[in-house]
Amino acid sequence: MKGARWRRVPWVSLSCLCLCLLPHVVPGKKEATRAQQGEFLYSTLDFTMELSSPSPPEPALVGLQKGEARNCHPRHKRCASSQAMFMKLEYETFYGEHNLLVQEAESWIRKITNNGGYKARWTLKVTWVNAHAYPAQWTLGSNTYQAILSTDGSRSYALFLYQSGGMQWDVAQRSGNPVLMGFSSGDGYFENSPLMSQPVWERYRPDRFLNSNSGLQGLQFYRLHREERPNYRLECLQWLKSQPRWPSWGWNQVSCPCSWQQGRRDLRFQPVSIGRWGLGSRQLCSFTSWRGGVCCSYGPWGEFREGWHVQRPWQLAQELEPQSWCCRWNDKPYLCALYQQRRPHVGCATYRPPRPAWMFGDPHITTLDGVSYTFNGLGDFLLVGAQDGNSSFLLQGRTAQTGSAQATNFIAFAAQYRSSSLGPVTVQWLLEPHDAIRVLLDNQTVTFQPDHEDGGGQETFNTTGVLLSRNGSEVSASFDGWATVSVIALSNILHASASLPPEYQNRTEGLLGEGDSDLPLSPARPPFLGQINGTGLLGKRNDQLPSNFTPVFYSQLQKNSSWAEHLISNCDGDSSCIYDTLALRNASIGLHTREVSKNYEQANATAGHQFPPSINGGRVVEAYKGQTTLIQYTSNAEDANFTLRDSCTDLELFENGTLLWTPKSLEPFTLEILARSAKIGLASALQPRTVVCHCNAESQCLYNQTSRVGNSSLEVAGCKCDGGTFGRYCEGSEDACEEPCFPSVHCVPGKGCEACPPNLTGDGRHCAALGSSFLCRNQSCPVNYCYNQGHCYISQTLGCQPTCTCPPAFTDSRCFLAGNNFSPTVNLELPLRVIQLLLSEEENASMADVNASVAYRLGTLDMRAFLRNSQVERIDSAVPASGSPIQHWMVISEFQYRPRGPVIDFLNNQLLVAVVEAFLYHVPRRSEEPRNDVVFQPISREDVRDVSALNVSTLKAYFRCDGYKGYDLVYSPQSGFTCVSPCSRGYCDHGGQCQHLPSGPRCSCVSFSIYMAWGEHCEHLSMKLDAFFGIFFGALGGLLLLGVGTFVVLRFWGCSGARFSYFLNSAEALP
Repeated sequence: MKGARWRRVPWVSLSCLCLCLLPHVVPGKKEATRAQQGEFLYSTLDFTMELSSPSPPEPALVGLQKGEARNCHPRHKRCASSQAMFMKLEYETFYGEHNLLVQEAESWIRKITNNGGYKARWTLKVTWVNAHAYPAQWTLGSNTYQAILSTDGSRSYALFLYQSGGMQWDVAQRSGNPVLMGFSSGDGYFENSPLMSQPVWERYRPDRFLNSNSGLQGLQFYRLHREERPNYRLECLQWLKSQPRWPSWGWNQVSCPCSWQQGRRDLRFQPVSIGRWGLGSRQLCSFTSWRGGVCCSYGPWGEFREGWHVQRPWQLAQELEPQSWCCRWNDKPYLCALYQQRRPHVGCATYRPPRPAWMFGDPHITTLDGVSYTFNGLGDFLLVGAQDGNSSFLLQGRTAQTGSAQATNFIAFAAQYRSSSLGPVTVQWLLEPHDAIRVLLDNQTVTFQPDHEDGGGQETFNTTGVLLSRNGSEVSASFDGWATVSVIALSNILHASASLPPEYQNRTEGLLGEGDSDLPLSPARPPFLGQINGTGLLGKRNDQLPSNFTPVFYSQLQKNSSWAEHLISNCDGDSSCIYDTLALRNASIGLHTREVSKNYEQANATAGHQFPPSINGGRVVEAYKGQTTLIQYTSNAEDANFTLRDSCTDLELFENGTLLWTPKSLEPFTLEILARSAKIGLASALQPRTVVCHCNAESQCLYNQTSRVGNSSLEVAGCKCDGGTFGRYCEGSEDACEEPCFPSVHCVPGKGCEACPPNLTGDGRHCAALGSSFLCRNQSCPVNYCYNQGHCYISQTLGCQPTCTCPPAFTDSRCFLAGNNFSPTVNLELPLRVIQLLLSEEENASMADVNASVAYRLGTLDMRAFLRNSQVERIDSAVPASGSPIQHWMVISEFQYRPRGPVIDFLNNQLLVAVVEAFLYHVPRRSEEPRNDVVFQPISREDVRDVSALNVSTLKAYFRCDGYKGYDLVYSPQSGFTCVSPCSRGYCDHGGQCQHLPSGPRCSCVSFSIYMAWGEHCEHLSMKLDAFFGIFFGALGGLLLLGVGTFVVLRFWGCSGARFSYFLNSAEALP
């Protein structure tokens, strides 16, 4: 059934379903009243997804079989009437629950659609038992039928089940608007029952209809979706159901680095590409075999944006897809909150950089706790050994004598890692000529491959438990995202750094210290502490160690350094550079040592001590349309500069962190605030929720009920309509004349329909026959006495004879012959007539006052077609020399086209002039709030501009003539669009009589004395056959008489000449 106003159900791609045999919607009636009459308007579906009992109680009325009508169960919703009952049952099967009725409906749908994989996720069963038409008090007959709505989230269907013999409405007595069977989606997609093309006496007996696809009588089937679309909300719900409320794997130990620069210094994190999910950002990820992983996203300035947990590296896409289902691709923010409950947000507030240590030059060591010393031991040494309850790590180094000097340097390193879920993984770094490094993994040479993710020439080798990367002469290893080692070759010396997680603190041994600020050794202690006597990770040495090697110390070199003042002058006092220069008598090696030392110190400062500026302020910004909201953001960095990532006309952010938001439209945008420190070059980002209320009045705003606009940070608050308003933003008000009244009943604007015609009762929109009087109590209307929804009643004034009240199109007494003109119905949603006004006033009026004042003036135009002001905006302008506070406003006003009367002509041809005249006079002062009497300066034609208007030919497509076939849609400036029968426009020629029948106009041709008209329009003339023969034989007889007369005359004339004449030579003839 198609009513006057439809509501959307976007979740199931089903916007609205009205069940069959319904009168038009009565505005203002409650849903229960409508449902009792057979109409069901289903509003927006929404679910709070923590369902304790997703299945309803088993219904008592499982289905309607032929000849069966059971009573409603006491627990179910039912009608108050003892003679009619209404019941609805809802079945939620999101997670595969079993229900007999749902399974039966699924089997029907699979059979009819040939879709064997259909699985319903939501089903609604609505049953009407002995339902009467409105008003039910005097309607003869009732109907018993049922509808089942079923959807899998992307496809939706409706099954109409009619009880055999249960459709007993006396449609001959059904008057007023035509009753339709079918459904409408509310967005122009609809389908009427195939019975609507049948004669009226067969149309409303669907229980006799045989479905050819199912072979069942009394079943009608509808596909409700225009097209199949992915249902991300349902995908999210099913994923949420499959996940534990709190994750079971331990992942609350690693946070994201607070900047891209910081993360690149932390070798536990590596660049990763996440395809289409990572557009416009860069990602760093770290994975550990025994505790899962974390991925972090960064913006163009290196600012941290968001982080998320991933259990396994190969599940990255599988983890990001549910995040998109729940947080990006649907409009319900609460689903994102449920997702984050299963996958807690990863921030950077608790990020702790790894504890670094490094070894460089000849060789100089900085321990895990920041103590520096020089170590010239010769042999294989344990640099660090660490273990905790889940893993262990070893790092060993091998030194050799540096030429003939009394110093050593590292020529090889080896590291081994093992965990509770991984066997031992061993990596070796071996120095080769020309500053080359040979890398072995478990004694096998590693072959690196180009890393396409990095894009900087880096090569990688990735295997279980370790990620190896090579960049020039530097080779790094990240062991299970836990411990890292980086080795570089320079001047035929290996320099290395190692980073261990905080979990190893106070659990280490070796030359890199115990992590508790205790020195492992000092220059005064024996230099061979930590030496490996047996076979270590590097295996047996191939070279022979000198037996008499004695290292030289820094203090010894300083005593005899006068000869090398020119060599150490470039060291700028760096002790490591001075030592290597003096010990090796090589200034180049000393400078390389200084360079490596500075790089390690800088990396340590960036990773451990340089954090981007914080952003402190509101995480949720709420605003009402047209009003400015101010939010102040601050930072812990004095030199922080605030900017917006993307500009937006409604937003303005000052460098000091002051944010101004004046929402003027609902165009989606994403608010992302950046704070950047010029001193350290690091930035941070904050993306607050932005909630705008677009309700008609600010008091109607529900900021706790929001929906997201597209894939943006903008959310729209819900509205609680009051005062007779309706619509998504309460922008509409009830119009008593929106729906047509009963035929021949006039509608008074602002009041509604007048009284019903004589002998009928009702509210003027729906009228029914009066109860039978004593005089006519034994009389009733014959079945199907009135055609085409005409209403039959027993007229007392006509001697208790049946009388029909017909719709306006019909001309005869029984509603069979059409021909009268009537107003068309709106086929599609009409576009609006839109204009722009430029106004000025000196009263310092508010936006609400200007809106109310403009609306009052436009609402009092001669033609009442004003709908609303969609935008009211103050225009900034320079203050005039006089100093008067003139405010300039730009107002966008919308008007509603209507098919009847001169509205179209007025809006297209007279509106702009009428608007100019409306602002020439003052409005009397009133007490309303906001006030509507703002005095505007007079405007000219240039201040009123067209935004959109539709010409007559374009508007014609939005109307249709619902009635008998063949009506034409005709436009005139005074009458608007009218449905005109061809019979009133000379459809028949030569005096033919036109009758508008169900099949269309038909001509009854008139016969003349001689000629006969014929053809579809009586456009041809033919002579009658009897007239032809009459004329033919008459003419033939006339000719015959003429011939006989001529013969007689000639014969008589010949006889007279022979009797009285003589021959000239008669005398000669005598004897």
